[in-house]
Amino acid sequence: MHRDRTARLRIRQFLAASGPVVDPSGYATGVLKDAIGYSGSSVAFIQLIATMDREGEIAREIRGKRTYKIEGLGVPPTPTADALAPVEPARATATVAVPGQPTIEIDYTLLAQALIRELLVATVAAKEAPDTAAAEEDQLKAERDEYARRLKLARAQLDELLGKPISAGLRGDDAAAGRTTD
Repeated sequence: MHRDRTARLRIRQFLAASGPVVDPSGYATGVLKDAIGYSGSSVAFIQLIATMDREGEIAREIRGKRTYKIEGLGVPPTPTADALAPVEPARATATVAVPGQPTIEIDYTLLAQALIRELLVATVAAKEAPDTAAAEEDQLKAERDEYARRLKLARAQLDELLGKPISAGLRGDDAAAGRTTD
Protein backbone atom coordinates (compact mmCIF):
# COMPACT_ATOMS: atom_id res chain seq x y z
CA MET A 1 0.00 0.00 0.00
CA HIS A 2 1.30 3.47 -0.84
CA ARG A 3 1.59 6.34 1.58
CA ASP A 4 -0.76 9.29 1.17
CA ARG A 5 1.57 12.32 1.44
CA THR A 6 -0.98 15.04 0.76
CA ALA A 7 -3.60 14.10 3.36
CA ARG A 8 -2.62 16.79 5.88
CA LEU A 9 -2.87 19.49 3.24
CA ARG A 10 -6.19 18.16 1.94
CA ILE A 11 -7.62 18.02 5.47
CA ARG A 12 -6.71 21.64 6.17
CA GLN A 13 -8.00 22.83 2.79
CA PHE A 14 -11.25 20.86 3.17
CA LEU A 15 -11.91 22.23 6.64
CA ALA A 16 -11.12 25.78 5.50
CA ALA A 17 -13.44 25.50 2.50
CA SER A 18 -16.31 23.47 4.03
CA GLY A 19 -16.17 24.39 7.69
CA PRO A 20 -16.12 21.95 10.59
CA VAL A 21 -17.13 18.31 10.20
CA VAL A 22 -19.88 17.51 12.68
CA ASP A 23 -21.33 14.03 13.20
CA PRO A 24 -23.92 13.55 15.96
CA SER A 25 -23.18 9.82 16.11
CA GLY A 26 -19.50 10.44 16.93
CA TYR A 27 -17.91 9.31 13.68
CA ALA A 28 -16.59 12.70 12.49
CA THR A 29 -13.15 11.19 11.82
CA GLY A 30 -14.65 8.63 9.42
CA VAL A 31 -16.76 11.31 7.72
CA LEU A 32 -13.66 13.48 7.22
CA LYS A 33 -11.65 10.50 5.95
CA ASP A 34 -14.29 9.79 3.31
CA ALA A 35 -14.71 13.48 2.44
CA ILE A 36 -11.05 13.98 1.51
CA GLY A 37 -10.70 10.59 -0.18
CA TYR A 38 -7.98 9.28 2.14
CA SER A 39 -6.64 6.01 0.72
CA GLY A 40 -4.63 4.76 3.71
CA SER A 41 -5.82 2.71 6.67
CA SER A 42 -8.27 3.98 9.27
CA VAL A 43 -5.65 3.61 12.00
CA ALA A 44 -3.15 5.74 10.06
CA PHE A 45 -5.83 8.41 9.51
CA ILE A 46 -6.74 8.48 13.19
CA GLN A 47 -3.05 8.88 14.06
CA LEU A 48 -2.76 11.73 11.56
CA ILE A 49 -5.81 13.49 13.02
CA ALA A 50 -4.43 13.06 16.58
CA THR A 51 -1.06 14.51 15.49
CA MET A 52 -2.72 17.47 13.76
CA ASP A 53 -4.77 18.09 16.93
CA ARG A 54 -1.61 18.02 19.14
CA GLU A 55 0.18 20.40 16.75
CA GLY A 56 -2.71 22.88 16.77
CA GLU A 57 -3.70 22.53 13.12
CA ILE A 58 -7.19 21.28 13.98
CA ALA A 59 -9.45 21.11 17.02
CA ARG A 60 -11.56 18.07 17.93
CA GLU A 61 -14.57 17.66 20.16
CA ILE A 62 -14.13 14.26 21.76
CA ARG A 63 -16.40 12.55 24.28
CA GLY A 64 -15.27 9.14 25.41
CA LYS A 65 -13.91 7.32 22.38
CA ARG A 66 -16.00 9.23 19.87
CA THR A 67 -15.17 12.36 17.84
CA TYR A 68 -18.20 14.57 17.28
CA LYS A 69 -16.59 17.58 15.67
CA ILE A 70 -13.37 18.42 13.80
CA GLU A 71 -12.59 21.97 12.79
CA GLY A 72 -9.62 23.63 11.14
CA LEU A 73 -7.51 26.26 12.87
CA GLY A 74 -5.64 28.94 10.93
CA VAL A 75 -5.14 29.39 7.21
CA PRO A 76 -4.58 26.31 5.03
CA PRO A 77 -1.12 26.14 3.51
CA THR A 78 -0.56 26.53 -0.19
CA PRO A 79 0.57 23.31 -1.80
CA THR A 80 4.27 22.87 -2.50
CA ALA A 81 5.94 20.57 -5.00
CA ASP A 82 6.92 18.20 -2.18
CA ALA A 83 3.39 18.13 -0.80
CA LEU A 84 2.05 17.18 -4.20
CA ALA A 85 4.33 14.18 -4.65
CA PRO A 86 2.94 11.56 -7.01
CA VAL A 87 0.04 9.75 -5.41
CA GLU A 88 -2.28 7.36 -7.20
CA PRO A 89 -5.25 9.62 -7.91
CA ALA A 90 -8.77 8.60 -7.04
CA ARG A 91 -10.72 7.99 -10.23
CA ALA A 92 -13.42 10.56 -10.83
CA THR A 93 -15.92 9.40 -13.42
CA ALA A 94 -19.34 10.45 -14.59
CA THR A 95 -21.84 8.77 -16.84
CA VAL A 96 -23.73 10.96 -19.30
CA ALA A 97 -26.93 9.52 -20.73
CA VAL A 98 -28.89 11.38 -23.37
CA PRO A 99 -32.10 9.73 -24.64
CA GLY A 100 -31.54 8.28 -28.09
CA GLN A 101 -27.74 8.60 -27.83
CA PRO A 102 -25.11 6.15 -26.62
CA THR A 103 -24.13 6.41 -22.95
CA ILE A 104 -20.79 8.14 -22.39
CA GLU A 105 -18.59 7.54 -19.37
CA ILE A 106 -16.18 10.39 -18.69
CA ASP A 107 -13.03 9.69 -16.69
CA TYR A 108 -12.15 13.13 -15.35
CA THR A 109 -8.72 11.97 -14.20
CA LEU A 110 -7.76 10.97 -17.75
CA LEU A 111 -9.36 14.14 -19.12
CA ALA A 112 -7.34 16.32 -16.73
CA GLN A 113 -4.12 14.47 -17.59
CA ALA A 114 -4.77 14.95 -21.32
CA LEU A 115 -5.47 18.67 -20.85
CA ILE A 116 -2.29 19.15 -18.82
CA ARG A 117 -0.31 17.24 -21.45
CA GLU A 118 -1.71 19.52 -24.20
CA LEU A 119 -0.90 22.60 -22.14
CA LEU A 120 2.70 21.44 -21.65
CA VAL A 121 3.11 20.67 -25.36
CA ALA A 122 1.72 24.09 -26.27
CA THR A 123 4.00 25.79 -23.73
CA VAL A 124 7.08 24.01 -25.06
CA ALA A 125 6.08 24.83 -28.64
CA ALA A 126 5.61 28.49 -27.73
CA LYS A 127 9.08 28.61 -26.16
CA GLU A 128 10.65 26.93 -29.19
CA ALA A 129 8.85 29.17 -31.74
CA PRO A 130 11.42 32.03 -31.59
CA ASP A 131 14.24 29.50 -32.06
CA THR A 132 12.44 28.00 -35.05
CA ALA A 133 11.82 31.45 -36.58
CA ALA A 134 15.49 32.38 -36.18
CA ALA A 135 16.58 29.10 -37.77
CA GLU A 136 14.19 29.65 -40.70
CA GLU A 137 15.52 33.20 -41.15
CA ASP A 138 19.11 31.92 -41.17
CA GLN A 139 18.16 29.29 -43.72
CA LEU A 140 16.51 31.91 -45.96
CA LYS A 141 19.61 34.12 -45.76
CA ALA A 142 21.84 31.18 -46.68
CA GLU A 143 19.60 30.32 -49.64
CA ARG A 144 19.59 33.97 -50.78
CA ASP A 145 23.39 34.11 -50.61
CA GLU A 146 23.64 30.87 -52.56
CA TYR A 147 21.32 32.20 -55.29
CA ALA A 148 23.34 35.44 -55.47
CA ARG A 149 26.55 33.41 -55.88
CA ARG A 150 24.96 31.31 -58.63
CA LEU A 151 23.68 34.44 -60.36
CA LYS A 152 27.18 35.97 -60.43
CA LEU A 153 28.60 32.72 -61.74
CA ALA A 154 25.92 32.57 -64.45
CA ARG A 155 26.68 36.20 -65.46
CA ALA A 156 30.37 35.39 -65.68
CA GLN A 157 29.66 32.36 -67.85
CA LEU A 158 27.31 34.40 -70.05
CA ASP A 159 29.90 37.18 -70.41
CA GLU A 160 32.49 34.58 -71.38
CA LEU A 161 30.18 33.19 -74.05
CA LEU A 162 29.51 36.70 -75.38
CA GLY A 163 33.22 37.52 -75.41
CA LYS A 164 33.23 40.11 -72.65
CA PRO A 165 36.05 40.28 -70.13
CA ILE A 166 35.36 38.01 -67.16
CA SER A 167 36.35 40.58 -64.57
CA ALA A 168 33.68 43.02 -65.79
CA GLY A 169 30.94 40.44 -65.32
CA LEU A 170 32.06 39.54 -61.83
CA ARG A 171 32.17 43.12 -60.52
CA GLY A 172 29.09 43.92 -58.53
CA ASP A 173 29.96 47.60 -58.12
CA ASP A 174 29.15 48.42 -61.78
CA ALA A 175 25.42 48.00 -61.26
CA ALA A 176 25.52 49.85 -57.98
CA ALA A 177 27.26 52.80 -59.60
CA GLY A 178 24.80 52.90 -62.50
CA ARG A 179 27.42 51.78 -65.07
CA THR A 180 26.82 49.08 -67.61
CA THR A 181 29.35 46.52 -68.71
CA ASP A 182 28.34 46.54 -72.40
